[in-house]
Amino acid sequence: MSRKASKPVPATSRDVAARAGVSPMTVSRALRKPELVSQATREKVETAVRELSYVPDLVAGALSSQRSGHVAVLVPSLRHTGFLRTLEALSEGLRARGYSLLIGDSYYSSAAELELLRVILGRKPEAVVLIAGMSSAPGRELLRGAGIPVVETWDWPDDPVDAVIGFSQQAAGYAMTESLIERGYRKIGFLAGPAETDPYGELRRRGHLAALTDHGLCTERLVSAGARPMEIDDGAAGVVALRERWPDSDALFCATDLIAMGALNECRRRGWRVPEDLAVAGHGNFDFSASIVPSLSTVRVPGFRTGSAAADLIVARIEGCEIQPPARQNLGFELVHRDSTERRR
Repeated sequence: MSRKASKPVPATSRDVAARAGVSPMTVSRALRKPELVSQATREKVETAVRELSYVPDLVAGALSSQRSGHVAVLVPSLRHTGFLRTLEALSEGLRARGYSLLIGDSYYSSAAELELLRVILGRKPEAVVLIAGMSSAPGRELLRGAGIPVVETWDWPDDPVDAVIGFSQQAAGYAMTESLIERGYRKIGFLAGPAETDPYGELRRRGHLAALTDHGLCTERLVSAGARPMEIDDGAAGVVALRERWPDSDALFCATDLIAMGALNECRRRGWRVPEDLAVAGHGNFDFSASIVPSLSTVRVPGFRTGSAAADLIVARIEGCEIQPPARQNLGFELVHRDSTERRR
């Protein structure tokens, strides 16, 4: 008769304590608040953890302490370089203080965003970070009733749920368009995805239109291509659509650097000179923006600084620090003009 192999029994904190020669409480303290134990004790515990392949029971710890030890972040897309920089800085800042990061990707869907928020709040995070404004009223009510710190980033809302660390997307759109006007461009188009699936792109479009209006220029050259989130090919389709409908256009402002790269590629393929025939600008200062040919003019945003500042604020709030960072921090943005908009003199 064959016998079923017995399942291995996972190591417990008491096993780690016995191996390290310390108490179970010291093991818990070394893993959760390592700064409270000596380096020698911490090394003993870490060695025992490795040898026993011990995995801490975070659920039990959270139930006993009423603390989950993690911070949740909602992001509209994991393909945006700037968003990834914010996540990187946020994760680094929290991890250094003993907190972990729980990430939810809504893929630019307001319905998915609300559902993710419900799931995340059910896991009792210490705080919530939004790398996209919570557009739904039910979602904002859920956040306000959660009783935890909420930090909105990458925008500058008039009525934030709690704290806000970011910049004005609309002001960034206005500033780039006005800088194109200052460089002599007058027939400027704007390329973005559908407004309902890209709220930040829509805000930049509003800023773009406001700049054109303030300077008495045509506001009709608006092109939409693709779905959410826009791909490189959508930039190629968008620049073709602009040139077919308004062949005299002299500049194109793209909602992101990714679609701007698609527009540049299509211009090169069709023999349209940039910027002599058509100037192209983007937004975000992606990793490739300075190295493509021609180098791309764009808006540099404080992605990494945003994550660091959010981590500092969250930890100060959670731990009740006497001196806390400001709840509203406008980090601004920077216009970067490169070869794609700079006419040769």
